[in-house]
Amino acid sequence: MAVAGHIKATYYVEATDTLQAAHDLAYGQSIGNPYIRTVYDSKLEKYIPEYKAEGRTVTILFPRRNFSKRDGINYLMSVLMGGQMDIGLIKACILADLELGTYEKSFPRPRFGVAGIKKLLGVQGRPLFGGIVKPKIGLSVAQLVEVVKEMADGGCDFIKEDEILGNPPLCPFKKRVEAVVKAIKGYKVLYAPCITGDGSEIWKKARMAKDLGAGAVHLNIWCGFGAYREIRERVDLPLFFQKSGDRLWTTGPFSIAPKVLYKIVNLIGCDFAHVGMFGGYLSESVGSLREKIYSMGVTTPSFSCGAHPGLVGKLRYLFGDDIMITSGGAIHGHPLGIHAGVRAFHQALKGYDNPPAELKRAIELWGVVK
Repeated sequence: MAVAGHIKATYYVEATDTLQAAHDLAYGQSIGNPYIRTVYDSKLEKYIPEYKAEGRTVTILFPRRNFSKRDGINYLMSVLMGGQMDIGLIKACILADLELGTYEKSFPRPRFGVAGIKKLLGVQGRPLFGGIVKPKIGLSVAQLVEVVKEMADGGCDFIKEDEILGNPPLCPFKKRVEAVVKAIKGYKVLYAPCITGDGSEIWKKARMAKDLGAGAVHLNIWCGFGAYREIRERVDLPLFFQKSGDRLWTTGPFSIAPKVLYKIVNLIGCDFAHVGMFGGYLSESVGSLREKIYSMGVTTPSFSCGAHPGLVGKLRYLFGDDIMITSGGAIHGHPLGIHAGVRAFHQALKGYDNPPAELKRAIELWGVVK
């Protein structure tokens, strides 16, 4: 099948007749009902995708003419993963791969990427170290400032609020961002408030974060892909993709493969992306994580969900230094305090023999992953 001038989508399909399913998908996601023809159909052949079925693999070549540069990511996904879910013949349909060809130029890509972030922070020859503010909710503005200040003082390169910290009366968005930015002035650290919300509220928080001096912003996958792209194009700040809830998108009979999700993350301009974890309370296969990292190009992969100092050496060995190791529990749960929790990650860069006190206590709690 020719690819030039097309968007190539590869699906894993379960159906009683896979070739018929391919036909139904191609027609249903272009000119209309796959079973009813109209008087206009003879004039619309150029809009109908080519398709083929091999085993349970279905390939659809959507004509590039069906898309405009201004349509955006949400429209694209409506075409790729839309009406086929309503076709009774199709029992499962997973978007397994995606090749956009020249249409990739319609998307912004990351403003900074891992190289740009490291240059911004002056980090060379090591991974970035990120920290997540804990507890997730319940801190006052003063308490949150105290926590963030300790994390910055310990050496965090990147500090993000938790993805469920909204705009509560105890810790309102504007007041906390304003106070944190003032408290960490002079530190080489990016502070990313959570801007998750609906529609115009996301944009309002993003602009406010920028105006108040925040170093980055992050929002959760539930905001939708288009929200990330909007922020990327309109706010000059590093952008973090938080995947919490992604299994509802990437597992099940109608879903998108993780590598496709992370290709999209790169297209819409995210500078950081939570990819998952190896060796933590979440532990994915090395192959799966590498596939996601490869798919998202220059976007910085952030490893979290159980990261601790005893994993630093292993993560560097497996994935190199162009990553961010991000922790909440191992920083805030360190017996010597938050500052010591961050220092232990930096100390692990030199290995685990004769560890300093902070790293030693971390090893006693969480061990070393060889």
